[in-house]
This record gives sequence, structure tokens and C-alpha cells, in this order.
Amino acid sequence: MIEEHPVIGAPRHCPGRLHSSSFTREILDGIDPRVIVCEYRSRRYFAPSGKVVKETPLPPGNVFQVQRDEFDRELARQAARAGAEIVLNTRVTGLYKEKGLIRGVTTTSADMPVVHARVVIDASGTKGRLSGIPREEGLTMPGETAFGGILVELVGIHDLEPGIIETYLGETFEIGIGVLWTKNQYSGLMGFRSMKGYHKLLSSDSFVGRKFKDARPIQIFGNMVGSAAGIKLEKPVKPNLILAGDAAGFTSITHGIVSGRHAGEVAAVAVRESDTSETSLLRYVEKCRESGLYKVTLSWSPRLVSLQGHSDAEIEALIPEMLAHNELHYGDVWDF
Repeated sequence: MIEEHPVIGAPRHCPGRLHSSSFTREILDGIDPRVIVCEYRSRRYFAPSGKVVKETPLPPGNVFQVQRDEFDRELARQAARAGAEIVLNTRVTGLYKEKGLIRGVTTTSADMPVVHARVVIDASGTKGRLSGIPREEGLTMPGETAFGGILVELVGIHDLEPGIIETYLGETFEIGIGVLWTKNQYSGLMGFRSMKGYHKLLSSDSFVGRKFKDARPIQIFGNMVGSAAGIKLEKPVKPNLILAGDAAGFTSITHGIVSGRHAGEVAAVAVRESDTSETSLLRYVEKCRESGLYKVTLSWSPRLVSLQGHSDAEIEALIPEMLAHNELHYGDVWDF
């Protein structure tokens, strides 16, 4: 396993939400429990006035927040104990080919400029999908671009209830909606499109602005998502190459580790059987479909998306109709 940074898990780009699956439950059973920040039991929706207009219960053992950087290091520890060789501070620069066939990767390391491999599993994330091996090999979607944002951990937020994901509607937010992944009774993580949006929240005299008026940032980190976020590549394989995680459109921690597990299993069989052709590696796509990875998406209801640019009064007026038509839902929580 080749990691470009000197520390696994850094820099951090994710709030750390982990969703339930049979494989992730196995992982949670085997890691240091201190890595699990909290378990969520429901999502609560607030109108601009501060009134709770909807609450959606979450099944027990379904959604967690983890300390993402340390969670990644726990996965690396498990892999190392299982026999994986881990190389840090080494960036993959491209594919190594012989007579047009993929035979490994090239790196920035003077000690190992070429790493030979029967199968390369590319987990280079959104950045790789947009400008790295997936794009160079013609596996990504034409015209796809990227949009970025920031994630902020805030402490000193008023009136939080641990285990509740708070979803706010209102003109305070750049897109008409904001989501707080609570950590405990006084802190949580929230995403913004820009620092301008973050400062707008803290200076707002709205309900949510008053809730955050004494909040202070503990850490700020950036994230990047492809313009086709949540759209999975129909064929994330070529002879001797498999794309996993965000590089293939499998967004979120759960998507990443489950698709990575499938990629490793399929690659191992292909190598043992001396058949690393595209046909052989397409079993990876089948396993991803069988496990439900192609079914779930990170999506907001179209009505929530349409809140952008509306005033608080307009949003308040829309809420009863949205509730009546079950249009008030935010699809970033699932079970499979």
C-alpha cells in the first residue's frame, strides 16, 4: 500500500460519518473504542424560526461518527498485522506499462521508482478521478469538474443533544440548508462552501446564528467533491487495474472501505488464477452491485435544493407543503 503523505489519515477531508454494513460492523468490533466519537439515533430538522418540524429516527447501530484520522490509522494497523506492506511519504506518479499493458506504478521514491504489480488498485480519491490515473485511462465521466468546501469543528454551540444530527433550514446558509454532525452537548462538525458562509452563520441574528454565537473553531479542513458526486462509474476496471472508493464514485467512508474490500478480494483471485483481464476484474463490479453500493446515493430531495436563495419567511411558508409531500429529507444516511 503506497501512501503519499507521511502520516496515514492526514490531512483530513471528512467529518467522519460511518454507516452500518456487515463489513464495517466487523471493523468496529476490532478497533479501539476511543476512535468512535458517538452513535447517532436520529436526524432533527429545524425551521428558520427554530421550531423542530421533523425528526427521523435512525436504527440502533446504524450511523456513527468516528475520529477519521485515527480511524484510518486503525485500518492501517489491521492491514499491517494481516501482512500488508505499507510505504509512507511516497506519491504514485502514474502507471508503469510494458508493451501497453499495466504492470505496476511509478513513484516519487528514489529507492522504488517502479513498483511492479499484477493488479493495481487505485484509491486516489476525487483528485485522482479528476486528474490522475482514472482520467488518464479514460475511465471517468467526460467534462467532470470539482467543487470544494470546508469542514469546521466548532465548540461552544448552545443547546445540543448528543446523538442527534441537526439539520437547519434558512437563508443563513449559502444553499438554504446546513447540517451539524454533533459530537457531544457543546460541539460538532459543519460543512460550508466557503469561509464567507462560515462567517455569515456566526454573524447572523437568526435562530441558528444565536445558537452558534459563542461557537469557536477548533479545526478547519478542506474537502473536494467531483461535480458528478455520488454517480458511480459503470466500469471502474481495465486489464490489471481496479478503481476503488471516490476514484470510482463510491463516496463516503463506508463506500470506500467496502469497495476496497471487494477490490482486494477480486484482485487476489485474479492473481491466483493468472487472469487479470478486464473480464476477470469485472467481478469487482458484480460484487459492488450485490452488496448494494450502486443503489445508495448521497442526495438531497429536489425541494431542499430549491431552498437556495429563498428568505426565511418563504422557507417557513414552504415547510408544511414539503412535509405533506414527504419532500423534507436528506439522503446522507443509509443502511445496506
